[in-house]
Amino acid sequence: MNAFILHKMLGKILRSRKLWSLLHEGIWLVIVLALALGAFTWNHASVFYGGEVFYTDGDCYSRMTRVRMIEEGGLRSIRHHNWENFPQGTTPHTTMPLDAFIAGLSQMLRPFSEKHLALAGAWISPLLGVGHLLFLAVWSAAARLPYRRAMLLMVAVSPIIAHGFQLGRPDHQSLLVLLLAVALAGEVEIWRRGAKNWWYVSAAAWALALWVSLFEPLILLGVVLLARWLCRARRSQEEVKNTGSSAGPLALFVGILALTLWIDGWRAAGFHPAFARWALNIGELRSAGWDGIFSWCGWLLAVAPVLLAWRWIRDRERLCGLWFALLSIAAGLSLYHARWGYFLALLFAMSLPWILPSLRKPWLAWLVFLISLWPVAADWDRRLYPEDEAFRARVENIADAVALREAAHSLRERPVGGVVAPWWFCPAIVWWSGQPCVGGTSHQSLPGIVESCEFYIGEEPDPEFLQKRKVVYILVYEPDRLISNSEQILGRQTAGATIAERLYAAREEPPVGLKKIFANRFFKVYEVAP
Repeated sequence: MNAFILHKMLGKILRSRKLWSLLHEGIWLVIVLALALGAFTWNHASVFYGGEVFYTDGDCYSRMTRVRMIEEGGLRSIRHHNWENFPQGTTPHTTMPLDAFIAGLSQMLRPFSEKHLALAGAWISPLLGVGHLLFLAVWSAAARLPYRRAMLLMVAVSPIIAHGFQLGRPDHQSLLVLLLAVALAGEVEIWRRGAKNWWYVSAAAWALALWVSLFEPLILLGVVLLARWLCRARRSQEEVKNTGSSAGPLALFVGILALTLWIDGWRAAGFHPAFARWALNIGELRSAGWDGIFSWCGWLLAVAPVLLAWRWIRDRERLCGLWFALLSIAAGLSLYHARWGYFLALLFAMSLPWILPSLRKPWLAWLVFLISLWPVAADWDRRLYPEDEAFRARVENIADAVALREAAHSLRERPVGGVVAPWWFCPAIVWWSGQPCVGGTSHQSLPGIVESCEFYIGEEPDPEFLQKRKVVYILVYEPDRLISNSEQILGRQTAGATIAERLYAAREEPPVGLKKIFANRFFKVYEVAP
């Protein structure tokens, strides 16, 4: 009788411990979700301004123009952009999956707002970020990974991950980071247990990631396959039995890629001679530098590869070898191009359950990890509380966006015709006005960008250029920035007065054949006479 009572008491204690464990996990998940949402939406004042939705960069406006075409003509792959590099257009690398997600969210929001499409574009990336965090939480808890709370905290507060999932930034990185997280989690489970279901999950996630972008996932997949060959060449008989034939996952992978080819096709384009000079204006194509990398991941990243290599050699932990290879490659590529920062931060966060156990004592591991986040906290301090110059630049960017919308709206009801404008404003002009632009923000638009720069630094309007590009409207902006950027892209200096200066001057009479149709504080719009 006493033994029976003791057994019941122990059962209650165990159940209560399990309950407390679940409660702790739930509380931590709520905390990191709150931190993540705050990080993803810190720029809400710049996105939702004056009752309108403003996106964070030109590529986002291009994405939303694609989605608007889908809403008007049905779900399909858009393989040609006729609104940039007008009238020739471009054949972009952009694919359909994120277009479809935004269009679907727009339909869900349609009953609640007239601006359902604009709101869907603004919120798609934060929602994907929440899904990304929830997936990592559920997977790491089910796998009982050590230091999984540190992994979730890193994902929630990393500035570069927050940028990928940022409000008002409907760009492909948000979907790509989510898919790669699923693919890497599947890879971990394959290495740990060889579970058959995870083979299918991994195959599908890698294939979908390659659909979204053929660049970064292809390199990471190559590293993973090489690591498989080096570290998992000899598998136990039990693992082979559990896994079974690899024909099924391989067929799924190939099938999704075949579907990708059928829907979106294969699109490749060469690089324009001015690409290197133009790329200096693109932040993601610059080197991140060590300061940038530490501001994304913290100081612990500096010793993470060493700790992983040590565990790999000392403990024969094969997964440490995988994380060592992935983290080293991503860090090197981030030093070359900052666009790799999203994936570096993701890899670092997901490898923490293998990095922190190297420090032996949990209290020491947590202390080192939290102290290492100092540069991350400093980066957020600069973002949330900018100094005078940074604050003025942010205010000016908002003012530019509002003024540009006014200028673009002045063209909405006018006859369709090409617009020559500063290239970085072109996608927003297309979105707000519906008029095609000679320039654009993709490297495929460089022919139009270069010709627009030639136009702005010329002394007189070039009739041949206006006719060739079917230009009907000319938009001018503050000439110092416009001229200096044009000179940099063209690789030469101007001599004498330019057409950009003449058209922007308040009291200057426009050249023959041009008529001023709109002006505000930052922009002036001219119409070309037939």
